This record gives sequence, structure tokens and C-alpha cells, in this order.
Amino acid sequence: MFGRMAAQPIGRASIEENLLADDDSPMTLKDEIDLASAEAPFTCTLCGCLCDDILLEVESGRVVEARNACDMARPILIGVPTIPEDSASPRRKGRDVTIEEAVSECARILGESQAPVIVGLERSTNETVRKVVGLADRLGATLEIGEASAAWARITAMQRVGAVGATLGEVKARADVIVFWACDPATTHPRHFERYSIDAVGRFVPGGRESRRVIVFDVDETPTARLADHFVRIERGRELNLLNVLRALVRGCELEPDRVEEATGHRIDDLQTLVKVLRGARYGAWFYGAFAGRAGAEGAEGRHHAVTALVRELARGTRFVALGLGEPGNSHGAEGVLGWQSGFTPGVDFAAGFPESLPGETSAAGRLATGEFDAALVLGEVPEPSHDALESRPWIFIGSPRSQAFDRADVALPAGTAGVDDSGTFTRVDGVVLPVRAFRPRSSPGAQEWLDRIERAVAASKAGASQ
Repeated sequence: MFGRMAAQPIGRASIEENLLADDDSPMTLKDEIDLASAEAPFTCTLCGCLCDDILLEVESGRVVEARNACDMARPILIGVPTIPEDSASPRRKGRDVTIEEAVSECARILGESQAPVIVGLERSTNETVRKVVGLADRLGATLEIGEASAAWARITAMQRVGAVGATLGEVKARADVIVFWACDPATTHPRHFERYSIDAVGRFVPGGRESRRVIVFDVDETPTARLADHFVRIERGRELNLLNVLRALVRGCELEPDRVEEATGHRIDDLQTLVKVLRGARYGAWFYGAFAGRAGAEGAEGRHHAVTALVRELARGTRFVALGLGEPGNSHGAEGVLGWQSGFTPGVDFAAGFPESLPGETSAAGRLATGEFDAALVLGEVPEPSHDALESRPWIFIGSPRSQAFDRADVALPAGTAGVDDSGTFTRVDGVVLPVRAFRPRSSPGAQEWLDRIERAVAASKAGASQ
């Protein structure tokens, strides 16, 4: 999750090594120690920026300084022990059991299930997600990545109207006009400005902030809005109207001034001034946040459609791209692996013997809410609305022993944190794959190893039953 040791270098495996590794063999303690043989920075997974230049200094087995870390990450990093924590035992109904007993019970629960669901995975490595997809396929389970209400809208919109994207490195190097639509990276992604957008010095924008025009559209005046050259207030309930009017103005359509003001709450002359700035960009980047929280899934999809249509219209006359800020952890990487393995994302049902995906139908969280499941496997974090539903069926938890779920699950398997105890790769919102490297040895099996053991036990029990 987090960085490099300056006083005690803790190291890396290259991205190529991570991608070419045999994913069918779980990473062992020795493998993780071998990763520490070369000096390299580490990757912070706290927000969607995935900053990979964090430098940690260690004294007496604890992190004492986190250089380059933001004010959100520093309090979490400083004080983290770099020696293995005491190993927690697997538990069955609150009682400590052996690894063999825990795996056997997991295999029994999942092997006997007719409608299992698998949820979580937002902070799992790409390699762990690949293991989960294989297990879901074997079980005929329904699998969904994290709290997917925002992802369903974003992905459905992309499938219907496409996307106009780029890497954040390209934005840093070229963008002279930056737009933030209904998002506040100054609060949620503290290093976004210095690494990728407003303040970043790029090859074709050598002046950094002085070389850029910044436009912020939002309902309220946020910390990001106070840094902008232009702040445009989005009138509540008129967001889609504003997007569609801007698109019409970019296309050069003749609009009635009175109707524009009635629909958007803004004078047409002011909007035309903004459009002139947008169309005058050598390279423009449009950043947006998650829409689902404000508008619900259906409204969020419409907003994604409108943003993409507007940016595509701008791209007819200049280079313009649209990018989300990115969720914390590895949701985008998990979605990518699920899409690569099954052809669908973020929710897939394997019950028919082949993958199926239908919004609202193949949602694991939805099936938890309606009780349409008979067993569950949770990796990392329990979806907030699902706590009560899980108590009514047998369920398995793989994650931190400090989580409340560890004491509540029928079977709880201790696993470390990606980037602290486990190594692998994460994927940034722009599709760039980054290594996350453990900076302390594991004291218990990692998530990949637990999944491998469970899958082998399920396969063995089904083979025995068929004989």
C-alpha cells in the first residue's frame, strides 16, 4: 500500500516480473522477502491516485517518516510496523481452528451451495481477483466487485456510447485546459493536482499552473473551485440540462437565450465564453467523479452519456479526453481482470455454466439484499448494506483480523493488506498497471493462497462425490 524504506531499502519486482509470474502458484514468504532485494519506491492505495513515489523511513521496526505522502496518507503510514504482526488463527464460528479445518469447512459450505455469491475485492490485487474468478467459475457463483452501483452506470454508459480516454501521463504532459465536473480532488485526491493535472509540469506545459486554464463545475463552492480560473455553479436538478446546452453550443447550434437561462440557470453569454475556452484548448482533460451518489444508477448513466457526448463533440475540433478520478484501492483493476476473464464486468453470474451479466439481475449485492443466495464469500470489506443479510446464511470472510467481520463470519481466514503484507499489481483509473510491494513479511497465508487451498479442496470434494 505504501512506499519504500529509505533507511532500510525494501524492494521490488518489476511490472514485467509481476505480469509474467505463474499466477497459479501463490506467492510465498520467501518470494516476498526476495522482492525486498532492490531499492524502489512503493505505491500508496489510499485514494485513486495510486501514488508510486512514496518513500518510507524506518527506525526500530516502524515507519517514522513518509516522504511525498499526502496529509491523508501520512497519519496512516507513520507508525506502521515493518516486522510481521502476531499471526491470527483461522476461526470457525468464533473458535480458533487449524488451517486444514478452516479450509475443509470453507470447501463444505461452498461445495454444497447452489447459489453462492462472492463480493468485496476493491483492495485486492489483480492476481487475487484472477484466482477469485476461477473459483467463481468452478462454483457457479455470482461475483461482483465492491460497492458497484457507480460502476454499473459507468460501464453500461461506456458500452453504449464508448469513451474518449488517455493516460494521466499524457494529460500531465499536454493538457492546457483542465475541467473538473462535480468532483473535488483537493479533498478526495490530494496529490492529483501536483502529479497529474493543475500544478504538474509537463513537456508541453512547462509553466505548470501558469500554463493552464482550470474550470470547475459543481453544486457548491469547494476547495477545488476556489483554485479555478472559472467556477460555474451547477443548479440542482439542472445538471443534464447544462451538459446538453454546452454540447449544443460547442456544435454551434442557435439557442434562445431565455430558454437557456431557464434550463440551466446561466446566461447564454457566460456559457459561450466558457465554450470558447474549451474549444480553444490545444489539449483538454475533463475529470469527473462518481454520479451514482447524487442521481441514482439510472441518472448516473445519463450523466456519463452526456459527459462523453460533450467531450466527443469537443474532440472534433481539438484533442479532448474524459477521465474519472478513480476509486480508492483497485476497483478498476478488479473490473479489468473480471472483464478479461469473463467478458463482463462489474457483476457476473456463472450459474448457467458460462458467464452472464445483466444490470440489476447479476448483482451479487442485490442478491444479498433480497436473500437470493445460500452462501457467501467476502474478500476484504463487507458491503455496508449486506451485514444483516449475511447473518442469515453461512458465509466466509478473508481479510484483516481487525475487521468486525472476522468475529462474525462462520469461517474467518486472516489475510494481510495488499502493499503492506502482500505484493502484486493494481490498475490505475487510466488503465496503467502499477506494482504494489509488501514491505513486511506475512505472518499468515495471503488471500491468493487461501483461495488456492479452497479451490483445490472444493475440486477434491466434488471429485470424491462423483466417484
